[in-house]
Amino acid sequence: MQVMVLRNEVIINVKDDMVMEKYQKHGINPLLISMASGQDIASVSPRPTVAMLPGKYPKLVYKHIKELNSEFAENIFRLTCGKCGKNGDYDLGTLAIPVITGEGTRATDKFQAVGYFRCKHCNAAGDWNLSPTIQTMLAGKLAAAVIKQTIETEASSDIVLGQVLIDNDFTPRWGSDAEDYFLEKLGKNPENAYLWNRLGNIYYKGKRPELAVTAYEQALARDAGQVESMFSLGRILADCGYLETAAEYLRQAVAFAHQYNLLTAHDLRELIVSALTILLAIYNKTDHEIDMLPTPNELAIAQFANSEIAATVQLDFEINPGRCETLYPLAEVYMGARRDELPPAERKTPIPRRKVAWPLPGKVNKQKPPKKNKNKKR
Repeated sequence: MQVMVLRNEVIINVKDDMVMEKYQKHGINPLLISMASGQDIASVSPRPTVAMLPGKYPKLVYKHIKELNSEFAENIFRLTCGKCGKNGDYDLGTLAIPVITGEGTRATDKFQAVGYFRCKHCNAAGDWNLSPTIQTMLAGKLAAAVIKQTIETEASSDIVLGQVLIDNDFTPRWGSDAEDYFLEKLGKNPENAYLWNRLGNIYYKGKRPELAVTAYEQALARDAGQVESMFSLGRILADCGYLETAAEYLRQAVAFAHQYNLLTAHDLRELIVSALTILLAIYNKTDHEIDMLPTPNELAIAQFANSEIAATVQLDFEINPGRCETLYPLAEVYMGARRDELPPAERKTPIPRRKVAWPLPGKVNKQKPPKKNKNKKR
């Protein structure tokens, strides 16, 4: 009996390892789960699975992970983990290399990898070694991209010339370095919704949408008006095919845009246009069953003035799905007072004339004197 118990334990352990290995293909930082769930870091598994991520959408999004992030490049190279010494193939995502390097500096010493990944064996991150063979292959790929962009003046889809900067002073070598940067800041200010949103952007660009939605949900839990997280969550859910839920988040982003001050007026307009573009596609795809524009209830929650919506009836424009600029007038309506921050030359909606409270001097001077009553006795 004892032998059978031991065998059962071995079988269970093997199954657990198989499940963990399946999830470990896309490693997760235990600190993320600790901060997002409020658990003590000591109680979090050192090798978390997707099932442990808090929130409504991480597991749903993970089912579609192969279908998402197609706009980002794939750069798979074999790396050696500096912690456990084991090899593995990892997707480095978009690679950035500085335009100017010092004398004797190899490109492989300066590149930055935007992709987010962790060791498949020990779940460590950030300490990677490249074999001489891989360095040669990578150097050749970088050199070819530089030549192409120099001669053909075309941007490469998987390699860009330049430098990835965070807050103008931090240059992450790996996507996990950028994660550490924001997790450290969140450790000091865990209720900062904007920091959670920016962490979500790191995961999204790192081709980890299930981690991105975790961060975006945390942002919205702390600030119901975090427009950027609303938009990003809606975009990801739309790509996964959850159109009704996606449309709700996108309409909320449009409705709350007028009170969002963490983007410039120009960037805010672009965000609204992007949201409206996706909403228009959903509207057409569902035979007009899912609303494209925010409902009166959604606008009321966002404290959007009825007078602003009334302005739409005064606009005369035609939407062309193939030209996003045709959505600018409508986007500016949903910007509310923030559209006044756009330069007049860039405004697509007419600037309304203000009513004059008192008669103009010219009008007063042209007033006719009252007629005399001829029947009045002298």
